[in-house]
Amino acid sequence: MSHQIYRIRRTSGLIRGYSRCIRETAGRGWSDAVRQESLQLKVRIEQWIQHMADPVLYRQGRRLGRLKELHLNLDCVARNVFLSCHIQGSKLRARVLRAVEDDFGTIALHTQRQGRTEFFEIRPELQTLLPRPLLETRRDFQGLVEKLIGRHFPNAKILKSSVASDLEHSLSGKYVRVQFQSGGSRWLAIAAGPQECQSTIDGVLSNGLLWRALLKQQGLAGSDKMMLLAPSHKLQVLKSRLGWIRGAGRDLQLVAMDCETETLTPVDLRDCGNLDTALTQVRTLSDSSHDAEFIRRIVSLAPEYISCDRTGNNYVVFRIRGLELARLQLGRRSRLTFGLGAMRLARSESDWARLKSLVAEVVMQQGSYSGAGNPRGGPRPERWLESLLLQDVRVIDARLNPRFIYPQVPAFLGSDRGMIDILSVTSEGRLAILELKVSEDIELPMQSLDYWLRVRWHHSRNEFQTRGYFAGVTLSPLPPLLFLVCPQFRYHSSFPLLIGQIDSSVPFVQVGINEDWRQGVRVVLRRTLA
Repeated sequence: MSHQIYRIRRTSGLIRGYSRCIRETAGRGWSDAVRQESLQLKVRIEQWIQHMADPVLYRQGRRLGRLKELHLNLDCVARNVFLSCHIQGSKLRARVLRAVEDDFGTIALHTQRQGRTEFFEIRPELQTLLPRPLLETRRDFQGLVEKLIGRHFPNAKILKSSVASDLEHSLSGKYVRVQFQSGGSRWLAIAAGPQECQSTIDGVLSNGLLWRALLKQQGLAGSDKMMLLAPSHKLQVLKSRLGWIRGAGRDLQLVAMDCETETLTPVDLRDCGNLDTALTQVRTLSDSSHDAEFIRRIVSLAPEYISCDRTGNNYVVFRIRGLELARLQLGRRSRLTFGLGAMRLARSESDWARLKSLVAEVVMQQGSYSGAGNPRGGPRPERWLESLLLQDVRVIDARLNPRFIYPQVPAFLGSDRGMIDILSVTSEGRLAILELKVSEDIELPMQSLDYWLRVRWHHSRNEFQTRGYFAGVTLSPLPPLLFLVCPQFRYHSSFPLLIGQIDSSVPFVQVGINEDWRQGVRVVLRRTLA
C-alpha cells in the first residue's frame, strides 16, 4: 500500500478548518498529541481531495455522487474525525478510523457507523481520461506476465488476472496478480515489473502473502502454490527474506523474470544465506578531542532542545524533536554541515551565527507546531521517538545497556542501503535491534527481518567488535533480539499474519508503547513472538 508524501497547502480553507478543529477539540480532556493525530488525519484527507479532479464518493463499491453535490464535510470532535454528507435528503455521518491513498489517487476510508464497519472510496470522476502512464505501463506488464505464464506452463489456463488496488484488504495496485491452472495444479502468481523501485519489488512478498491469505479466507485458494515474479537483477533482498519464510521453496517459489528475453527462471533458495553486506567502522571519541569541543558548542545553542546522536558511520547528528539540523563528520579533518534541506559547511564565525539563528527558528516553529505538518521546521516523528529512547533505552526493556546505543546504523545488502534505527546490547551481551514505527506500515515485519539478517551475518563473523562497536563487551553467541516498537494501536492490521509467516527462530519482541509517547515513552505491551 502506498502512502503518499504530501505537502501542506496553506490555503485559507485549511486554516479555517484548523481553527474550527482546535475549537471543537479544546477542553475535552484529551492530550495534545492525540488531538494532533486527529487533526493530521483530517488535513491529510483534505489535501488528497484538493489534488483530485471532480472527486466522487463510493460506499462499499457503490457510487453515491460527486462530493460537491453531497456537501461532504470532515469534522474533528475530541480525538475523532467524522465524515458527513447528504444523500437523497438524509444525512450520513461516520467516524473515520483510517485513510490511505493508492498510487492512482483513490482514497480509501475505513469508517465505523452505527456500530458497523463501512468502507468508503473517493475517486476522480474522470479517472479514465487522466494521463496515467504508470498505470498503462503496469497494464502492459500484466499482459506480459500472462504471456510468460502461458509460455512456461503447459496448457496453462488463466482463471483471473488483476492489476487493480484492493484498498480494503491492503493489496497494492503496483503488482500483477494472476490465478491460473496448469495440468492438475492451481497456481497463484504475483509479479513486480522492472519499472518499479527496489522497495516496491521487495514488497511483493508481503503483498503475496496477504493475497494468498485473503483467497484462503474467501475459500478461493486451498493448497495452491504461489510464485513471486521479480526482475532477475533485483532479487537479492527477496532471496535473503525467503530463506526465513515458512513454506518457501515448496509452496512459495521465487522466479527470476527477464523481460528482455521473456524468460522465467526458478531461483534456488539454498544459497540465500550468502549476504553481500558491509559494515562501517566506528571511531572512538574522547571528551578532550577537537570533535568533543564541536559537540559541546553545538548543544550549548539550545541544550534543552538539541539531542546529539552518534551514528554508526562516524557522524554525530544533531536534532530537535527528530528534525536533523546539523551533522559533524568525525576524524582528523572534522567537518560540520548544517541546514534544513541544502546543507552548508560551517567555516567561519558568521556560519556559526547562521546556525544559531537556525536553531532559534526551529525551536520557535516547533513551539507553535499544531500537528499540521511543517516541511521546514516541524518534528520528524520516528526520529523524535528515537531521540526519546536514546535518553534511556531501558524504557523498552530493562535488559538493554544504555552505555552502548548506536542509532541509524547503515545496513547494506548489495546496492540496497537501509538504516537500523537503534543497535544496542543487553546486560548479558546479547545484541539487540530496535525498529521504530509511529504509523501503520505493512512492511514492518519484513524490513525488520532484513536488518536482523544483516546484523546476524556480521555478528557470526565477529565484525562488530573488530570495527569498534561495543568496546570491552563480550558478545553472546545467541542471535540478536529484534524489538518492534510502535504505538500500541498503530500496528498494521496485517502484522499478526506476516509475523506468523516468518520462521519462529527469529526472536521478535513486540513492544507497544503509549499513544501519547511525545509526552514520555511508556510500554503498555511487551510480548515475545514465536
